[in-house]
Amino acid sequence: MVVFVVYKSFTSVLPHYFVVPHQNWRERIAKVIKHDKPIYLNVGYKRSSYRRRLILASIQPSFYTNFRNNKIKLQPEDAAKDNQRFLTEMRRRGVDDPSRKLLYGFFHPYANNGGGGERVLWQAVGATLEANVRNIAVVYTTNIEAEPLQILQKAEDKFQVSGLDSSRIVFIYLRRFGHLIDGAYWKHFTLIGQLVGSMLLGLEALFELTPDIWIDTIGLPGSYLSVTFILRLPILAYVHYPIIQSDMFNKLKFKAFTTAEFGEFNFSARDFVEAGKFVYWSMVYYFYVYLGSTVDVTLANGTWTFNHISNIWSFNRILGHKLEKLYPPCGTETLTKEVNLEQKRENKLLYIAQFRPEKRHSLFVDEYAQFLKKNFANVKADDADIPKLVFLGSCRTADDTATLHLIQSKVEKAGLQDYVEFIVDCSYDEVVDQLSRAKFGLNAMWNEHFGIGVVEYLARGVVPLVHASAGPWLDIVTGWNDEENKLNWHNNSGFFFKSMDDPDFDPSVQEETEEGFITFNVEIEQGEVQRAQYPSFSGLLYHIFVKSPELVSDKRLDEMRHNGLRLVKEKFSNGVFSESWKKYVGELEELEVDYRSEKDDVVQVY
Repeated sequence: MVVFVVYKSFTSVLPHYFVVPHQNWRERIAKVIKHDKPIYLNVGYKRSSYRRRLILASIQPSFYTNFRNNKIKLQPEDAAKDNQRFLTEMRRRGVDDPSRKLLYGFFHPYANNGGGGERVLWQAVGATLEANVRNIAVVYTTNIEAEPLQILQKAEDKFQVSGLDSSRIVFIYLRRFGHLIDGAYWKHFTLIGQLVGSMLLGLEALFELTPDIWIDTIGLPGSYLSVTFILRLPILAYVHYPIIQSDMFNKLKFKAFTTAEFGEFNFSARDFVEAGKFVYWSMVYYFYVYLGSTVDVTLANGTWTFNHISNIWSFNRILGHKLEKLYPPCGTETLTKEVNLEQKRENKLLYIAQFRPEKRHSLFVDEYAQFLKKNFANVKADDADIPKLVFLGSCRTADDTATLHLIQSKVEKAGLQDYVEFIVDCSYDEVVDQLSRAKFGLNAMWNEHFGIGVVEYLARGVVPLVHASAGPWLDIVTGWNDEENKLNWHNNSGFFFKSMDDPDFDPSVQEETEEGFITFNVEIEQGEVQRAQYPSFSGLLYHIFVKSPELVSDKRLDEMRHNGLRLVKEKFSNGVFSESWKKYVGELEELEVDYRSEKDDVVQVY
C-alpha cells in the first residue's frame, strides 16, 4: 500500500505540481496586467508552472530569468493592457499544435566556465535555436555571480559562438544544492554524494522551471531520476567520459561476487573493509547503469568514451535507445581561417598542456634526454638537426605551479636547459603564434578521452607526435583515407608512441622486435582487440630524426599538414557539430510528442 501511494505521488501528483498552475491562473495574471503599477505575480510554490506559461507566451522569454530573485514579474510588453497576443498565446496547447513552443532544458551548472564542456553547451544551444524558431533554450546554472548577458558574451568571446538569440535563452539560477555536486565537498563517498547532489539539484531546477526536454551536457546523471520518474521527459546526455568504469574494480581485492573471489575471505578487519569497498562500488556502478537506461539519446564525445559507455549502459540498445558518437565542436574555424601551411617552420616539439601530473611532461623530459644521449652526445644545442622541446601551458592552481617547478628541476638536473623552453600563462595570440611556427606537436596523456589540443595542432599545420591511446589515436590523428595504417606507428597525418610506464603495459605480451618496439593489446572498436607495436617516445624520435629522416622531409610534412587540415574541417568544426546536433533536436521533438501523448489529459496540454 505504501509503495503504491509513493508511486502514485511520483507519477500523478508531482507532475501536476510542476506543470499545472492554479485553476484561477488566468485571473491571477490578468490582475497583474490590470494593475496600475508593475507588481509581482502571486504564484505561491508553483513557480515552475507559471514561469512555463509566461515564457511560452512571451515575446521575450529571457526576461523570466530568476537572476535577481525568484519572484515573477511580467515583461513590460507582455503586461500591456492591449496585448491580446500575449493572453491568447497563454492558452493551453494540444500535443499536435504546430505552433506549440518547446523548452529545451540544458542542465549545466557550470555554464560560465571556460572548458570543453561549456564549448559543447553553447554550440548545442545555438544549434537548438537555429533548428526551429519555436525552440527556447533554458540553461540551468549555479554561476549566480554572473548575469545572463555576461555569460553569453563570454561564450561568444571564448568559443566563437556568435549569433545567439539571447531573447530565447532563459537562465535559471540554482542556489540551494550547487555545493553538493562539487567533489571537494565530500570527504568520503564522493561519487554517491555527487549523485545525490545532482538529484537534488535536478529537483531544484524542475521546481524553478520544468522544460519539455532534458539535456545533460556536463555529466550529472543523478538528475535523470526525477526527470524520468516524475515527468517522463525525453533525455539526451552528451557524455565526455563515464563517471565510473568496470576497470575500477581491478583496483579492489574482491573484483566480483563469486566463490573464486570471496573463497579466501579472512574474517579480518581489512577484508571486511575490502568487501565493503566492493559492495559500495557495485552499488554505485549498477545505479549508474540504471540511470543510463533512462537516457533516450546518448552522444559520446569519441570512440574511447563510446566503447566504455556502450559496455556500461548495456541495456540502452535493448531498450531501443540511441547511442552514437558526436565529436565536440573545437572552434577550428578561427585557427584554419588564415593558416599558412607553406611557411617555413622551426624544428620544435611543442607541447601545449596545463602543468599537471596526468599530462606527463616528465615522460618527455626523460625520453628526450635519453634520445639526445644516444644520438647527439657531443653535439651543441644550436645544431639545427636537434629538435627543441617547448612546454607551453598555464598554472591555474598551486598544485599546477608545483608541477611546473618539478619539471623545471628535472630539466636542470638532466642538463637540458639549452634544449627545453618553458612558456607559462601566455596570451592566446602567443599560443597561435607558437602553433604557426612549430613543426611538431606533442601529447603524452594516457587514455585522454578526446584531446582538443591535438585538433588544434592539425588545424594550424603542426604535425602530431602523440600517445597511441583514446581520442588522439582513435579519433583525431587517424590519417586521411589511410585505413591500411590503422594500427601502424605512423600514418599520413601523424606519429604515435607508447610507454612502458603506461598503466595498461603488460610484460607478458611483449615480443622481440628488431626496432625494440613495445607490444600492446589495443581496442579499436567495441570488443575488437588487436595486438599492435609502437616505439617509445625516444624510439620515435630516433626513427624520424636519425634512422629514417625521409619520414619528416619537407615534402612529406607538407602532405601531412594538408591531410590534417582536411580531417579537422570534416570532423571537428563548429559547423559540423551544429548540423549533426540539429538532427538530434528533430528526434527529441518527436520523442517529446510521443511522451506527452502518454500523459493524462490535463498534463498533456500544460
